[in-house]
Amino acid sequence: MIGALLEVISGFFSKVTFIDFIFFPFAGFTFFAYYIVPLRVRKYVLLFASIAFYATWGITQFAFVLLAAFISYGGALAIERAGTRGRKKMVLFPSLALIVSMLLYVKIGKLFLTSKSIIIPLGISYYTFSIIGYLADVYWGKEKAERNFLRFLLFILYFPKILEGPIEKFRPLSDRLWDGHRFDYKQFCFGLQLMVYGAFKKLVIADRISVLTGKIFSVERLGDYGGAMVVLGAALRALQMYADFSGCMDMALGMSECMGIELTPNFRHPFFSKSAAEFWRRWHITLGIWFKDYIYMPLVVNPRLIRISGFFRKKVGKRAGKAVMTVAPLYVVWILTGLWHGTGKGYVAWGLYYGTIIVFSTVFDPELKKLAKLLRINTESASYNIFRVARTFLIFSFGRLLTVEHFRDQLKKILFDFRPWQLFDGTLFGMGLDRPNFAVLVIALCVLWRISLAQEKGSLREIVAGLNIVFRWILYLGAVFAVLIFGMYGPGFNASDFAYMQF
Repeated sequence: MIGALLEVISGFFSKVTFIDFIFFPFAGFTFFAYYIVPLRVRKYVLLFASIAFYATWGITQFAFVLLAAFISYGGALAIERAGTRGRKKMVLFPSLALIVSMLLYVKIGKLFLTSKSIIIPLGISYYTFSIIGYLADVYWGKEKAERNFLRFLLFILYFPKILEGPIEKFRPLSDRLWDGHRFDYKQFCFGLQLMVYGAFKKLVIADRISVLTGKIFSVERLGDYGGAMVVLGAALRALQMYADFSGCMDMALGMSECMGIELTPNFRHPFFSKSAAEFWRRWHITLGIWFKDYIYMPLVVNPRLIRISGFFRKKVGKRAGKAVMTVAPLYVVWILTGLWHGTGKGYVAWGLYYGTIIVFSTVFDPELKKLAKLLRINTESASYNIFRVARTFLIFSFGRLLTVEHFRDQLKKILFDFRPWQLFDGTLFGMGLDRPNFAVLVIALCVLWRISLAQEKGSLREIVAGLNIVFRWILYLGAVFAVLIFGMYGPGFNASDFAYMQF
């Protein structure tokens, strides 16, 4: 019966995402059903909605994630019952191997097979990392193994976070999902506001920029543009990734907030960062926390690394020993971060690029401070902080270039074939966006910057909530119509594809 229903869902709907037209009635029906049923039943509304949402991506994909849920559910119970640490390891390692092999099947399969030849489950990187963290926490005794399979399945499948995260820990989110929440008008309005803002980022900004970057980095048009266009494309691509990914996150957090469920924020205005390290504390926050908890910290306390650090401390000096404890874990983390984002040399280079920048700035921080003092740089001045913000943005923009196809050719353009006149001779308006559309993009980016600046100083939604009801609803309706009127739709625009879904 259930299998037949899932077959009907997967056959009737096709790969629903947050921007598909069908999703909005789906979300509305979920909100209505969630609040109309008794508190004790609301968790089952979430579970059914999550299964239905996932089933639109195909019954085989659903079977894949269901298998991962069974493996991790059974593995955690077996770890908890194993008793001794040695026996726990005998259960932990095979469980992790099975879960990781499912991820590698998809990651490596993409390199050698067509997408039709392999199963590519929705959100596999995100739920795999959540599962690994859960199994590790049960092994370390930080977490109790969950005995209710439906509760565990809801944690894995919860539909707002399945597309692009955030990567949540089991117990805090599970408790919030399993406990019913009463309707709160203010919280519901806040959630809808966040959903509209996310749609604005995605449809008005990210999808509009993708028209330009798609042309600039197209292999077919490799010789059409010079280095100036590549530099512009790199900067725009950085903004596109932010608007796309954070837009999806806003919609996920907003949907959850509408039902009284709190998800962990994944972004905190990263383009205001003054260093690469700070940037990654503000960008994809839950991924950084995951790597810190499950890769970096276990490596730091690893006895072998401690012995190596002690050797360098004795032979070279205290600072060298400390550097070993910093350098080795950071490089491992960043190489794995690169591979998480994608397979291939470009992503390994991307990981090494950030690893080197962060390692250098950490290890040589005393020398960098002395250099600034020697050059009489006022590190507290506004101009220096603006320089640091701009430098961090350029570091991120160049890093994204490392993962584009024909990176060497693009770099050669920047160094030897710049063609700056293409920025002013009308070339920009022959790349899919005419002057009015380009003006809309510039205005939208200014709106994004102004809102982000206000959010850095406090809660913008609280300010809006304090406005007169007439002005408040004029603002709400204006935001909705701005998305409807200026969003990118129609042939050639696939609003269903969020950039980070591929990970």
